[in-house]
Amino acid sequence: MKLLIINYEMNDDSPVLSWQASVARELAKRCDEVQVLTEIAGRYQGAENLRVHTMPRRPFGVPKRLGGGFLVNPQLARILRDFKPDACFIHMAARWAYCLYPVLKRHNIPVLLWYAHGSVSWRLKLALKCVDRVITSTPEGFRLPSPKVHVIGQAIDTELFDIPSSLSPRPEIVYVGRISERKRVHLMPEVLAELRRLAPDVPWRIKLVGPTLTAEDHSYIAALRQKISALGFADFIELAGSMPQKETARLYQSAALHLNLSETGSMDKTVMEALATGCPVLTTNIAFRETLKDFPDMFSASSAPAELAAKILTLFRNPPQRASLRALVAGQHDLVSWAGKVMEQITHTGAK
Repeated sequence: MKLLIINYEMNDDSPVLSWQASVARELAKRCDEVQVLTEIAGRYQGAENLRVHTMPRRPFGVPKRLGGGFLVNPQLARILRDFKPDACFIHMAARWAYCLYPVLKRHNIPVLLWYAHGSVSWRLKLALKCVDRVITSTPEGFRLPSPKVHVIGQAIDTELFDIPSSLSPRPEIVYVGRISERKRVHLMPEVLAELRRLAPDVPWRIKLVGPTLTAEDHSYIAALRQKISALGFADFIELAGSMPQKETARLYQSAALHLNLSETGSMDKTVMEALATGCPVLTTNIAFRETLKDFPDMFSASSAPAELAAKILTLFRNPPQRASLRALVAGQHDLVSWAGKVMEQITHTGAK
């Protein structure tokens, strides 16, 4: 099997997308040759049968947002002169399904798209028309009805996100992810206020880890800082910024709980990463209702801070067995088994 991968980033140090490099390496173990066409190439561990090509930021001087994406077709055509892939896997970057459709179609290369996000746009609808098959994490991760769509779960690096050898969890609540309104991070100071009321003897702290990606995000975090200060929580809530995955794995291993109040409706990887380390979670994300059905205290249909605080206190005083939480991920949502499912789906796309 020769596989072409198209993605956003190849960078093991990326605080958000380092898993794209891990996915490329894992798929390379199952292929004779893999070539990656990526938007950003940073520092990444390679493989003998893995080659990476970087797209220009402004193809022919045209920004991608103004149509420059279509001007990557000549670069792809040059790559395909020597590299004859059996299939193409577009990892997350759905816009490349239609931007690069002319060359992929001309070379008769079947295309598999991974997309796992609650939002639906005209861009996604167009991408769906241009690919042979779509894979996603949960039914909520791809909300366009189509026989092309198949659910295969998440891809968590369970070697990195593992149960620690020694357990000494602190009364620290961690959030990992983008700092944005859809993640409802602004509710967390109110949750802390309720926790301090319910259990004033516990030295609660919250650590918020993640980037701000847009102008709206920057305005949001500025308002969040003001809220934290107004509540007098500057010493108890830390805005830690972005961290590489190795550091977030250690955070989960020592935290009392991972709090996720996302409204995205898709299966956030950070929740699964926390579970892989045996860290209890509390989420309002509907995508996890089925996964957490045997752990009712870890899912809340309500976002009321008082109700969330009560659940957190229950989990802190009576935490689930870490092995039982890891079992929700290992063998079902781990990177190795996920990569095997991807290769099965690639075969079903009609790989040459």
